[in-house]
Amino acid sequence: MRRQIVRIEGSVHSRGYESQRHLEFGPDIPRAAPLKTPNVFLASMARAIHEVLAGVRSVDQLSRVVSEQVYELLRARAAAGAQARLKAGRKPVIQPTDVVKVRYQSPAEDVIESVVLLSNRQRAKAVTIRLESQNGSWRATNIGFL
Repeated sequence: MRRQIVRIEGSVHSRGYESQRHLEFGPDIPRAAPLKTPNVFLASMARAIHEVLAGVRSVDQLSRVVSEQVYELLRARAAAGAQARLKAGRKPVIQPTDVVKVRYQSPAEDVIESVVLLSNRQRAKAVTIRLESQNGSWRATNIGFL
């Protein structure tokens, strides 16, 4: 009796593995459309952060567009500022602020690191914001306020 010779071509993974992948792991999720240039979003985000720290905007309004860590940081800084204003007997006031310049770079795919310059008549301030793409929208994962 003669034995049959079984030939296996390629590696273990070439035996229809790729065609069966969707059965094991589910279909590939289609990549979302690329996000638009974040200039306007960065400018409005910097103004909103400035207003939160000045005490004229609630930090809860930013909860959808910031990470939990950034939310807690803003909440703590806003509370400290409110206590300082209360101790000094001042009311929260904000002067009209203009966005002077927005600069950003992308160190990795779906990541934006930016600096936004804000200015009113008396002083200029810089807000640094790191955005990451999550579920098709931008989310601030790190901020700095100079």
